[in-house]
Amino acid sequence: MLCHARLEVESKDAESVVRSLKPDDPEWCSCFANEKIIIVVSVEKVGTLLSALDDYLMNIKMCEKILNIL
Repeated sequence: MLCHARLEVESKDAESVVRSLKPDDPEWCSCFANEKIIIVVSVEKVGTLLSALDDYLMNIKMCEKILNIL
């Protein structure tokens, strides 16, 4: 079974956040900016899908905190 997810996250500076996340994109998961942060994941296991989304959300949260300080 193939599991797909597309997550859109609001951000003050989506481009900067995506540039920070891009180096960690595996072939089955990607992110891009389109006024929002768009994350697309396609995997075979639900647990892997949830883990990938959780990792992205935690990294986005950290990037947003750093951008607020700068």
